Amino acid sequence: MDIYNYVNASLYLRDTWLKKKELNPNFSIRSWAQKLGITSHSQLHQVLNGKRNLPSKYIMTIARDLRLEAEEADYFEKLVKLQAAKSEEEKLFYLNSIQRNNETLEVYEVDNYELIRNPLNFFILELFCLIDADLTPIKIQKLLIHNYPLTEIRKSVELLTKLEMLILKDGSYRKAHETVFTANDIPNIAKQEYHKNIAELAKEAVEKQDVEDREFSGFTFGIRAENLPQAKEELRKFREEFSQKFIEKDFEGNQLYHLAINFFAISNKVDQ
Repeated sequence: MDIYNYVNASLYLRDTWLKKKELNPNFSIRSWAQKLGITSHSQLHQVLNGKRNLPSKYIMTIARDLRLEAEEADYFEKLVKLQAAKSEEEKLFYLNSIQRNNETLEVYEVDNYELIRNPLNFFILELFCLIDADLTPIKIQKLLIHNYPLTEIRKSVELLTKLEMLILKDGSYRKAHETVFTANDIPNIAKQEYHKNIAELAKEAVEKQDVEDREFSGFTFGIRAENLPQAKEELRKFREEFSQKFIEKDFEGNQLYHLAINFFAISNKVDQ
């Protein structure tokens, strides 16, 4: 596995594990965990699925097990630290660090991180489909309910233009792509930041928006764990059907809304 094709430690380890499994069907996560000195195979399983960060003490053990060269081991260590980073400064530091050390890494990785993590970028994109006019940062600020500073709005417009997601057409900006989405079920620190930011906006909406202008509901129920993939597929099907029914064509809508479907575990699995 070429580690330089990755910017996520869990994805790299998961793909490496799948390759090992392909070469040796009898090779289990439990046996790999024992070989690496990881006390619990469930811990390794969580790391492979992006639900837990790899403890730093296992970096060199894994590097030796995978026979990584010195530069590859250094790159792997930065991936692990990137995934474990808590602040924006840390994340951008390690993103820039792996970009400097890897000539094959696309330059837009850092920009893509900035694009995905901030919901404002997608709000602005959709505003350019809502209004057939030259939208200035000041106009954007007045249209958005949440109080975004002008500096952040200008930065967002510059990023969208740089990534060619906004293009200049007939003297005004237009959204370049009809739909922008990320892949399902792939751990990604930018997406995690995005959903955390959306959750904060939703919390603010609960407090400040009139009940007639919002819809918040939820319920807790039991499910069989083996039916989880089907349940998620049904939610995705609903999202697609909902969007086809209610999303307006460019310049035919008159307000932006955000639909968030939250479906997550409340308890650990119960052994019957």
